[in-house]
Amino acid sequence: MARCFRTARVRLEYADGVVAARAAATPFVFVLVLCLLAQASPLAASVRVEGLNSWLAAGAVRSLEAVYDHIPPGETPDYKVALLEVVAEKLLSGYIVKDILWMGSDVLIVLDEHALVPRWRVSIAVPNLSPPVNLWFESDLEGLNAEIASLLDGVPVEALTWGDLDLKREVDALCQPRLPGWRASLIVRRDSGDSVTIDVSFTPEQPLTLVVMPRINSASIPVLLHSNMREDLLRGFAPIIGIPVPWLDIHSEDFAALGREILNGESLVEEARAVPDVTVKTGVVSELNIDLESRRYAAWVWFAVYGGAEDRYPEAGLHFGRRTLPFSGWEVELYGEFIVSLNDWDPESRFGVRWAPSRNIWLGGEWSDSDSSWWIKASIEARPLKPYAWLRYSLDGYTNGAVGYRFNDFMSIELNYDSRFPDSWFVRGLVNL
Repeated sequence: MARCFRTARVRLEYADGVVAARAAATPFVFVLVLCLLAQASPLAASVRVEGLNSWLAAGAVRSLEAVYDHIPPGETPDYKVALLEVVAEKLLSGYIVKDILWMGSDVLIVLDEHALVPRWRVSIAVPNLSPPVNLWFESDLEGLNAEIASLLDGVPVEALTWGDLDLKREVDALCQPRLPGWRASLIVRRDSGDSVTIDVSFTPEQPLTLVVMPRINSASIPVLLHSNMREDLLRGFAPIIGIPVPWLDIHSEDFAALGREILNGESLVEEARAVPDVTVKTGVVSELNIDLESRRYAAWVWFAVYGGAEDRYPEAGLHFGRRTLPFSGWEVELYGEFIVSLNDWDPESRFGVRWAPSRNIWLGGEWSDSDSSWWIKASIEARPLKPYAWLRYSLDGYTNGAVGYRFNDFMSIELNYDSRFPDSWFVRGLVNL
């Protein structure tokens, strides 16, 4: 009889424990969790979950482990199971506990869908972007719709009441490599029947592109003719303004291609058969460096003033050349230069031929009527914000050369040497047009 009493007592204690756990956890599950966290020490155990998508399982495990790891050590396994079951079904809406298994000191909780799983649809809205930027965005979205839909495969709508932040993190992880600088927003709406749609929209984040600064560098097209091309570039780059800098950075090639497309539509570029070489530096102020060299003509005008030499007066000059490409990589130019001293208007004419063995380097010879002599000449073309040099050697034994620096499109300064004059070293300032 005593043995029967002890058995009944054990059963009663077990039943009372289960009932007490359910009664306490059902209305006050969150208060219970906080109390356990405050008064108990954690156990060296973990909770595993089956029946959830991987991105949902991570959030479920975090919540259940917070409870399980802080259950007082003296509680029975059945009490722990009962508590975890109640907590799981209250926290993880849309799922029921199918089974709870012990794996050593760890617990495996098997879940099953309790609510109806809808037919998920994903609708992605493209921001209001102007062509061709909208086409860049659409190309980045390719395949994203299916990837987001795969995250929702087998997920009840109710699961988003506790897994919405995890879903947002997963969507952000998919969008970040494709659309850096764009923030995704998700809205869930029920359609007719058993379908549910997730609307995905995007808004730009700082830093944004505020200004595009094109810089045209050319040693063959006069600087005075660059202004119209710059204006057309600024108008053509209007769709770039206001888009995130990180996203523009991954589309730098498309950005450069847009610059080439705008320039190729210019009548001057078409007539000169110029080939734009565009490099991009993205930022809040994005910069385009454009090397634009004509394959048909070369022309420029300059004014020069001298310092450090007597009997040297300001002068003006004109260079005009006709370029051709007789062999691949062998650009040749036939040219004439006409220089006038502004004190007596005495003109000097030079006629020559030169070829470019590599970019910006020219070798050749020219005839000067001022001394009726042939000169061998080598030069490195002047570019804004870069040094340059040229050297002439006449068959009569004279040497004339300079090293210089071009500060911008218009201004440059040179240190000259001319063995024909007593003051052989002097400085020359140039205004290039």
